[in-house]
Amino acid sequence: MSSAPRLLIANRGEIARRILRSARARGCRVAVVSTAADRGAPVRGEADRVFEVPGFLDSHAIVAAAAGWGAGLLHPGYGFLSESASFAAAVEAAGIAFVGPTAESMRLLGDKEAARRTAVAAGVPVLPSLGVDELASEPDPVAGVERAGVGFPCAVKAAAGGGGIGIRVVRRPEALAEALSTAASEARAAFGDGRVYVERWLDRPRHVEIQVLGDGLGAGIHLGERECSVQRRRQKLLEWAPGFGISEGLRARMGEAALRLVIASRYRGAGTVEFLLEPDGTFHFLEVNTRLQVEHPVTEEIYGVDLVDAQLEIATGGWPASLPAPVSRVESFEPLSPGGAAFEARIVAESPQRGFAPSPGRLRRYREPEADGVRVDSGVVEGSPVPPGFDSLLAKVIASGDSHAAAAARLASALEGTVIHGVETNASLMISVLRHPDLLGERVHAGWLEVRIEELAASRLAPDVMALLERAGVADAVAAATSRRRTTAGADVFRSLGQEDEFPRVEPGRRAGEVALSGPAVRDAGAGEALNVTATRLAGGRELAVTVSGETLALPLSAEGESVGRGQDSGEVRAPLAGQVIRILEGGSSVEEGDVVAVIESMKMHWEIRAPADGVLADCDVRPGDAVAAGVVLFRVTTD
Repeated sequence: MSSAPRLLIANRGEIARRILRSARARGCRVAVVSTAADRGAPVRGEADRVFEVPGFLDSHAIVAAAAGWGAGLLHPGYGFLSESASFAAAVEAAGIAFVGPTAESMRLLGDKEAARRTAVAAGVPVLPSLGVDELASEPDPVAGVERAGVGFPCAVKAAAGGGGIGIRVVRRPEALAEALSTAASEARAAFGDGRVYVERWLDRPRHVEIQVLGDGLGAGIHLGERECSVQRRRQKLLEWAPGFGISEGLRARMGEAALRLVIASRYRGAGTVEFLLEPDGTFHFLEVNTRLQVEHPVTEEIYGVDLVDAQLEIATGGWPASLPAPVSRVESFEPLSPGGAAFEARIVAESPQRGFAPSPGRLRRYREPEADGVRVDSGVVEGSPVPPGFDSLLAKVIASGDSHAAAAARLASALEGTVIHGVETNASLMISVLRHPDLLGERVHAGWLEVRIEELAASRLAPDVMALLERAGVADAVAAATSRRRTTAGADVFRSLGQEDEFPRVEPGRRAGEVALSGPAVRDAGAGEALNVTATRLAGGRELAVTVSGETLALPLSAEGESVGRGQDSGEVRAPLAGQVIRILEGGSSVEEGDVVAVIESMKMHWEIRAPADGVLADCDVRPGDAVAAGVVLFRVTTD
C-alpha cells in the first residue's frame, strides 16, 4: 500500500480491540471513539488516536471525528450504531467507507419487521406475527394477537433490537400491556428506537445461525452454522460451531435460505441469518444481524478465516482470496467443510447466584488462560474499571479441538485457569454448563439454561473443601500469604498449638496472589496433597476473593465489614448494584411484600427492587434519573 489507510472504530471493549488487531495486520492506522465514562478502557492506550465523544450513539460527533481525522474506513463493531441505516448513510455521505452493509440493505434486513417481509418474499419460512404498524393501530392488542394467529405464548420484540434486548415473553393475555411498555422502554434506551412487534413464541427451539458474506452486488457465500442454544434472558452465553447433529441436508437448506436473503438484498460484508430449529428439523426465520456477531470467533476457528479482515477487504471493494467466490444463484454454491469444532464462552460481569444481577466495579485481579487451542478476546486488563453504563461482557474465551467433546473439555479447563476479582462473573457457571451431560448429549435448547439454572449455578466445590476454606482463621492466613512471606503467621500459630490436623499449612505460590494450602487438613478434605488458590483482598481489606478451579468465593476477613443489602431489622432496602434509577414509588405509598418499588438500569438491563414486607414506604430520597452506587439506601418499609 502506498500509504497506510485510516480506520476509525466506533465501538468499545473487546470488539474494538479485536477489530484493531486485524486492522493493524493490514497496515491500517487506527483511531477509536470513546467517552468520559470509558476513560479506563485499555483500547484507548492501544489505538493511534482517541476521539472522545458525548456517547457511542452520537452519530454526528462520530462522523465528524472520522471525517476530521481523514478516515477512509469506519467499523461500527456490534451494538450501538452498528445496525443503524441512517448512521451508515451518514458515514458514506461523508466519503468514508462503512464496514458493513449499505443503508438500503440494512433497512431491508436490519429492521426485524422489514426483514420478515423480505424473508417471506424470498420464500424463507417465518413465524406468525403482529407487525409494528398493525400493533400501533390496534385498539385491543390482545385481540390483534389472536386475530393474527400469533396466540399465547408470544414474544414482544424490539424492531430495531439485537442481543436479546427489548424482548418480553408473554404467556397470559393480561400481561401483554406491561410487556409492550417495558420492551419499548428497553429498546428506546438501548437503540434509540422504541418500536416493537409481537411474534409467536416457541418454548424449546434450538437457536442456529448461518454466517454469510455478500459482495454488495447481488452475490455471496455462507460459512455454515453456529449454534447458540445456551442462553439466559434471550441473551447468548455459549456458542459453538458446527451445530450439534446438523445433517448435510439441513445445513444446505438453512444455508440456501440465508443466501437467498443475501442475494435479494444485495448484501455487502459480513452478517448472520438466524433461525429457530424445532426437533423435527423444521426451521423458522428469526432475524438478520447486519453486522459482525459476538460469536464470530468459533466460525473463524473451524474455517481458518479472519472475518474482520474479510469485512475490511469487502469494504474497500475487494473480495477475500481466502474465501470461495461469491455466487448469485444459491444452487451453484459449494460450501467449505469445517475443520473440527470450537466453543466460545462469554464471560460477563454478572452474578448467577443473584439472578444475574450486573456487577460493575474494578478488576483488582485479572488473569486470562494460556493454553494451546485457546484464544481470548477481551476488552479489559487488570485494573480496568467495569462501568455500569455499558453491557457486562468482559471477555470471550474460545477453544477448538478435533471434536465437540475435545473443544468443550479444553474450554472448561481454560476457564478453570481464569481469575477475575473485583466483580462477580459467570465463569464457574460456564464450567458447569460445559461439563453437563446434556450439552454433549445434544439435549440443550434455548430455554435449557433457565430450567437448569439452580443446578448449574450451585457451587462446584466439594462441601469439605468449602468447609476448609471457611474455617476460622484460614482466610486471614491466605490473605497474609499473598504478601509472599514464606509461611504465614496464622499457620505458625496453629502449628504451635498442635492443631495441624485442623489448620492447613499456608504458603505463597509462584505468582502474585497464588497460595498453596497443604497438610493433613487438606488431605482430609479430599483436595489431595495441595489445594492451590488465587486470592485478592477486597472491600477495603474486609473481604478476600478466593478462586479455586475457576470458582470464586468471597470470604470475610477478621475485620468484617457491613454487607450490602437489606437491613434485617430496619426494613432498609439498599441498591444491590450501581446504576440509574428508572422508576421508584413515592414515599408514603402502601406496598405488599414482593411489590416492585423501584427499577434500576445497569449494564443495559433493568433490575427490579421489591418490597421485603407489607408496609409503607419511607425515606425515599432517590428520584428517577438519579445515579446510585451499590449499597445506597433506596427506601425503607415501615409497618407503623
